[in-house]
Amino acid sequence: MWYLLRRITLVGVAMLTIATLSASAPEGAEIELSTAIIDLGTISQEDGKQMVRLSYTNTGDLPLVVTEVRTSCSCTTVDYERKKILPTERGTITITMNPAKAPKGQYLRVMQIFSTAKSGTKRVTIKAVIE
Repeated sequence: MWYLLRRITLVGVAMLTIATLSASAPEGAEIELSTAIIDLGTISQEDGKQMVRLSYTNTGDLPLVVTEVRTSCSCTTVDYERKKILPTERGTITITMNPAKAPKGQYLRVMQIFSTAKSGTKRVTIKAVIE
């Protein structure tokens, strides 16, 4: 009888330990952008460079690193922090668009953000009407 009770207790403790360890295992970094579309409105080619800051938050439970940001147009450049963003912390990506180098008319470009986030690459659309 004692043997059976002791065996049941040990199995229960082992199952509880496994459940606790798997529940507390880190899941990874996650990036949440402040917006997926940046609308610059109507601008002229003579207006000069347009600068926008895109903020993001690490909503995961491990540090996040933005490893690369690609733009689809030579008229758009980016600057971003190359440091670890801890869980709940915010980071910024500075986007500079030079309308003098962009074609007139409807402007739609996609920027790709590569990071250590478990969700993979994020995309941001930059749009404007250039006169």
